[in-house]
Amino acid sequence: MLVRALPFQSRCRPVSSTPQPSLAPRRMVVVRAQASTELAYVVKDFMTSGPIYNCTPDDTVDSALEVLVEKRVTGMPVVDEENRVVGVVSDFDLLALDALGRVNLDQNLFPSADQSWQAFKEVKKMLAKSAGKKIRDVMTPQPVTVRPETNLNDATNLLISRKIRRLPVVDAEGRLVGVISRGNIVKAALDMRNASKAANGSSH
Repeated sequence: MLVRALPFQSRCRPVSSTPQPSLAPRRMVVVRAQASTELAYVVKDFMTSGPIYNCTPDDTVDSALEVLVEKRVTGMPVVDEENRVVGVVSDFDLLALDALGRVNLDQNLFPSADQSWQAFKEVKKMLAKSAGKKIRDVMTPQPVTVRPETNLNDATNLLISRKIRRLPVVDAEGRLVGVISRGNIVKAALDMRNASKAANGSSH
């Protein structure tokens, strides 16, 4: 099992504006500056760059599940011996949870005791079936990836349109350098909102 600890990337940069002679123009400048700055944000500004939990195609499903449980993550990239991304794997992949009838469970936020017990029994069955399986047997190959310089809006659109939780971030050679997740996007949105409030407050 591979665990990469890469240097942490910089976070949100403060938004600044130039004072104007009147209140109305000043607000317009702040809004325009904020919009321009948001467009300038790229994936590397908010991606997780270390530690990055990942696995190889030859790792076992059991070992990957142990990492997911211990590190409290829901999935990770799959890399080859040169750290190039060759796939992704999630908790659903590892447990083959599609067989549980996810639609019925998703429609009821608080399932009955009978439903919960049945789901638990199915998970135990899936764990038994996964014994001896390799990551290559369950991973999603050739995943969608982004570069550190990818516009943050583009990465967000990919996460939403494809209904995925995370995107591997790779360099020009396809090597793993980070991960951008839904959580990172939420953090980015919060930082931008706070920066906008600070900029608007300083303009009064």
